[in-house]
Amino acid sequence: MPLLAQRLLLAAGLVALAALLVEIGLSVAATTHGSQPARVVQVDAGPYPLRVSFYTDPAHAGFAEPFAIAPVGQPGGLTFTVTSDPGPGVQATPVNDGVGADPAVRGGVQGAAEVPVQGPWDLGIVVDGPRGPGRVEVPFQAAAPPAIPDWLGWVLGFIPFYGLIGFLVLQRPRRRAAMSPA
Repeated sequence: MPLLAQRLLLAAGLVALAALLVEIGLSVAATTHGSQPARVVQVDAGPYPLRVSFYTDPAHAGFAEPFAIAPVGQPGGLTFTVTSDPGPGVQATPVNDGVGADPAVRGGVQGAAEVPVQGPWDLGIVVDGPRGPGRVEVPFQAAAPPAIPDWLGWVLGFIPFYGLIGFLVLQRPRRRAAMSPA
């Protein structure tokens, strides 16, 4: 294989690796919440007052919606089960959302609500503690996913063309060698 072809393949591989690392970074950043919530809701799940924080408002359909739940006036001993339930008119199935301990709030949990389609959704929170179980639905809205910029659409759309041109360039030296008399 010619040295030029090797360098082109190496460059293409490095660009693909960089794109993969950027995508992984964006995916991780999308599911972690920032320091300031976009919306805070005070609710009561049975006998338990809760503070629910949403870190994007409205949520973006197709992306995880980071949230945090903090008990108000209850030091701990509560267990939480959280689901994302589609609202009226939304053609989707409920999604179980995983939660983990929130290191910033004693007894609190944080997680990410999976929202596959746009429309009204409810964050279903089931709390179990020393005063019995409690349940509450916290409504939130999921907007359409953001559109990609036009320039990026054109770049992505022309990827097959770039591949075809690269293939033809790599085949060119072989044609010369095959045509030369022996």
